[in-house]
Amino acid sequence: MQTGVREALLFHGLFFAIAATVVFLTDGAAYGRAQLWLTAGYHLALPAWALMRGHTEWLWLWLFLLPLSVAQVVPDWVLVDVTRTLVFPDHGLPRIGGAVPVVFVGLWVMALFPILLVAQSTRHPYLVAAVISLPAFAVLEWTARPLQLWFGQNAKLFDGVAVYTLIPEMLLCLAALAAYRSLRGAALPVRVIGAVSVSVFYTGALLISLLLIG
Repeated sequence: MQTGVREALLFHGLFFAIAATVVFLTDGAAYGRAQLWLTAGYHLALPAWALMRGHTEWLWLWLFLLPLSVAQVVPDWVLVDVTRTLVFPDHGLPRIGGAVPVVFVGLWVMALFPILLVAQSTRHPYLVAAVISLPAFAVLEWTARPLQLWFGQNAKLFDGVAVYTLIPEMLLCLAALAAYRSLRGAALPVRVIGAVSVSVFYTGALLISLLLIG
């Protein structure tokens, strides 16, 4: 395993351990503030570590995933207000469109970054991304309720996991990987358009999956 990948897994392992400890020990209005500080800390620490250690691939991937993460507010908004299959507990944070807590603008990077970086470092990146993403997102969906991040409703659930989200989340990883590999060296506006297009694709995949199996 490449040094950059090992360090990325170490970085995310340490961050998630710290974040889980903080959120379990925090409640009330402080919980929302803790989410904001943790998210901001992640987006400061990751590029800082990359610059200090010379991991340029981290920076390219982080810069690609930032606009994608912002665009991911839209599918979450659709699930909250249109299909009504997603609920975000109220922790006192401002909400985009009155639906999605503002902290979620930056959270999708945390989920996608390690999966895409590991996949990108292998000889079969798309196969690896597909194999990793399904269990990874299943774990994320399962832990979201006890961590009071979000929970599903009005859809088929298995032990708290909304089943219809898993295949679209795998497709999201594959589409994001394809866009990143194709547009890594492109101009900034092109990369942003590519990232937003991935989110639009994911929104459609979610609605189709909900129609078929949700």
